[in-house]
Amino acid sequence: MEARPNTSQHTRRIKIGIDVGGTFTHAVAVDLATMDLVGKAVVPTTHTAREGVARGVVESMQRLLERTGIAPDEVILIAHSTTQATNALIEGDVAKVGIVGMSSGAGAIRARREVQLGKLELSPGKFLKTALRFLDTEKEFDDDRIRAAVRELVEAEKCQVIVASESFGVDDPRREERVAAIAMEMGVPACASSALSQLYGLRVRTRTAVVNASMLPKMLETANMTEKAVRESGIAAPLMVMRSDGGIMNIEEMRKRPILTMLSGPAAGVAAALMYERITDGCMVEVGGTTSDICVIRNGRPIVTHGEIGGFRLYVKTLDVRTVGIAGGSVPRVRGGKVVEVGPRSAHIAGLGYEAFTKDVEAVEPLTIRPIEGDPDDYLALRINGEEKPSATLTPTGAANILGLVSGYARGDERSTRECFNSVAKWLSMPTEALAERIQELCARKIVPVVKAMREEHKLKNRAIAFVGGGGGAEAIVPYAAKKMGLEHRIARNNEVISAIGVALGIIQDTVERTILNPSESDLVALRKEAFESVQRMGADADSIEVVVEVDRQTKRVSATARGTPELRTRSLGGELPSDEALQALAAKTAGIAMPGHMKCLTPGPQWMQVYLGEKPRRILLGLLTTLWTPAIVVDREGIVRLQVPDARVDIAPAGQIEELLGKVISEFTTYGDAGEVPPDVYVVKPGQIVDLTGLVERAQMISVARVEVAQLPPDDTVAVISARRE
Repeated sequence: MEARPNTSQHTRRIKIGIDVGGTFTHAVAVDLATMDLVGKAVVPTTHTAREGVARGVVESMQRLLERTGIAPDEVILIAHSTTQATNALIEGDVAKVGIVGMSSGAGAIRARREVQLGKLELSPGKFLKTALRFLDTEKEFDDDRIRAAVRELVEAEKCQVIVASESFGVDDPRREERVAAIAMEMGVPACASSALSQLYGLRVRTRTAVVNASMLPKMLETANMTEKAVRESGIAAPLMVMRSDGGIMNIEEMRKRPILTMLSGPAAGVAAALMYERITDGCMVEVGGTTSDICVIRNGRPIVTHGEIGGFRLYVKTLDVRTVGIAGGSVPRVRGGKVVEVGPRSAHIAGLGYEAFTKDVEAVEPLTIRPIEGDPDDYLALRINGEEKPSATLTPTGAANILGLVSGYARGDERSTRECFNSVAKWLSMPTEALAERIQELCARKIVPVVKAMREEHKLKNRAIAFVGGGGGAEAIVPYAAKKMGLEHRIARNNEVISAIGVALGIIQDTVERTILNPSESDLVALRKEAFESVQRMGADADSIEVVVEVDRQTKRVSATARGTPELRTRSLGGELPSDEALQALAAKTAGIAMPGHMKCLTPGPQWMQVYLGEKPRRILLGLLTTLWTPAIVVDREGIVRLQVPDARVDIAPAGQIEELLGKVISEFTTYGDAGEVPPDVYVVKPGQIVDLTGLVERAQMISVARVEVAQLPPDDTVAVISARRE
C-alpha cells in the first residue's frame, strides 16, 4: 500500500457549506485534506424574516464558527444554497418588469408580439407583471429615446427593473447592453436578454430575462447582506451560491443572474453525490420528511434539462430531478381496516410526531383524521397515553426500525416504536411485522418505478450503479427499495447534513450555449474557451477544469459546460492509496466479472487514471446465444470508478498521434441509419482527466475538440481512447 502524506501539521483548509431547507438551515465545515466533518450547526429556516432565508444563512454560519473555533484564515470557501428565488416565484414576491423591445424593418411587427409578455403566471393565482416600450432601431434609437422609454416604464408603468431585448440580439448585443447601461445610470436595475442566453428564440429569451430581472431587487439585497456578514466575521474567502444545474457560482454572478439559483433545491444533494460520495454511475435518493428527490448520475455528470415556470420553457439549465411524495415522515392511510396508501401528507405538515421519536409510550389509541381542510379523512393518527388530541402517527421511519433496517440517524426509541406498531397491528388484526412490511411496500411502489424509468431513460440499465440514500430519512426508504430492485445500496456518510456538505464541496460550473447551424472547428474551440474562462474567472483552478462540448443536430444548439474546483485536488486525503490488486478487484466487480485476473490493466505504472479491459459473456435472444462483451473500466488511484463502458474497445497511443487514431476509430465504429451517420461514443483518457466526446455528432468535431484537449501534453505522453457504438 502507498502511504499518503501526513497533513496534520499544516494549517487546515476548511470549506463551509450552508443548505437552506424547508424547515431547517444546516451549516457544516469540511476539512479539505481529510474530508472529515469538522463541525455542524442548525437553525430554523427564516422564511418570515425581513431578510428572508438569508438571515438563517448568516445565523447558521455564525453559530458554526462559534462552536468549532475555526479561524477566519482557515476558511478557503463559503457556499450556500438558497430558496429565495424559488420562494419569490412561488409566492409572487417579484418586481414588475419593464421591457424595452427592439427591432427594425419588416421584422419589427413580429418582434413586438414576441416581447409583449403581459402577465406571466408563476404559480396558481401568482403573476409576474410586465410593461413594454418598443423602439424601432432604424428610426428612433438614441440615448434620449432610450431614457424616455425607461422613464415611462418606471414612472407611468411603476416598473422596478428593466429588461432590454432585441431580435437577433445574440448576434450583436451592443444595443441591448446600451439600454441596460443607461437604465442603470438612471438608478434602475437592468439586464440584457443576451446576457442570460445566447440562443435564438426571442420570446423564450425575453421571458428568461424577465424572470431573472423580477428577482434582481430582492436577490441583490440578499447578496449584499450575506456578503457583509461574511466579511464582518473576518473571512476573506470567496462566497459562492448553489446553481440549479448542480454547480456553484460566485456572488457577483448571482447578482447578475439570480435566475440560475431558481429550482436549485435538490442541487446540493447531487453535488454531494458527485464530490463526497464520488458516484460515477448511479442513483441518489435524498429523503426528507415529506418528499424524496431522485436523480441519476452518468459518467460523473448529473443529467440536466431546461427549466420551466408556469408551464413555459426557459433558457435555464436545471437538474433532471424527480420528486416523489413519499419520505421518512409520510403518514399511512387506512380504509376498510387496511393500510391502503402512504402519504402524500407528512407528519410534520399534519402536526403529528413520529412514533419512533416519541418517548414513554404506555397506551396507544389509533384513529383516522383529516390533517388539513381538503385532505381525505383516512390519515392514521395516534392518541398517546390517554391524551385528548392525537399527537403522533406511524411512519416509514418507524416501519424501518421495526424491520431492522435502521442503524444510524433514523434510529428511534425501540420500546415506543414497537408499542405504537403493536397497537395499530392489533386494531387492524394483522401481525406487527406485516404492518411494517406493508408500509414499506407501499413506499417502494412509489420509488422503484421512478428509479427504473430513469435508469432506462438515461441508459444506465446495463451498468453497475451505486444506489445511495441521503437526507435524514434515507434509512426509512432506501434499504427496502434497494431490496425490491435487487440492488446493493449504501447510506451516505453524515446523511442528515449531506446537502450542506454538497454545497461546501460544490463544483464551479457554467454552460455557454449558442444556436449555430453548421458549427465549425473554430466555433467549437471558441465556445470551449468561453466556458473555460468563465469558470476560471469565478475562481476555478485552471488545471481542475474539464469542458464537455455537445452538439444537438435537431435544435442546432451547441453548448460547452465547464466544471472545476477552486483548488486542484491534492489526491492525498490521508490514509493509504489502494494497491494495484485492490484497483483490479474493484474494476472486476464494477464490470460484473467474478475473477479479478480477467481484468487487464492497459495503463500500468504511475498514471493517476488506470484503464482496465475485460471479457464478459452475455446471453442474447432469450438466452439462446452467447456473445462476448469487453467492458472498459477507468479507476483513479484513490479507488474511485471514473468511467464504465459496458462493451468497448481501448486503444493506447502517444498524445502526438491522437488525430490519426481517432480518425481510424471513428471510421470503424460509425454506423448508419435513417438520420445519417451515427458516430461512436468516444472518451480520451489523459493524465488526470477524462475527455468526454460523446456529445459531438461529426468526425471533424470530435477530432477538433480532442486536439485542443491534448495540445498541452508532451507528444510522447500516453493517452487511452475508449470507444463504443452509440447506444
